[in-house]
Amino acid sequence: MVQRIEEILGTTITEYTPNAIKFQGLSLETLQQILEERYTTPSANFNAAPSVSSCIKFGQRCQKQGVIPTFDGIAFPDEAALDLVIDAITVVGVKDLDFAGEFVRFVWGCDEIEINSQKLYAWWD
Repeated sequence: MVQRIEEILGTTITEYTPNAIKFQGLSLETLQQILEERYTTPSANFNAAPSVSSCIKFGQRCQKQGVIPTFDGIAFPDEAALDLVIDAITVVGVKDLDFAGEFVRFVWGCDEIEINSQKLYAWWD
């Protein structure tokens, strides 16, 4: 099971995170696959970050707006309690300022936020 989640994420456990897999740039489709394959639960979340299901719903909203969401986070590959959580989101391709406002509402309470003409980014510690 651990090997499979490493394959899906395209990364492995490292010394920096000896009991977890840190990943970046996960697509919405891959996040949905991870949920379908039960490597996480809809309610899994990291500190004040939105749940996996909330991230998926917002990611679907992004795609309807023609923008691309990607997700960063951590997978805890414990065979008994495998879980994956999201701790950051990046959205690129935003042309509508109203959507930027929607992003801010979605990430409200994050620890870091970046909004510029290139991307929208939020991170939770």
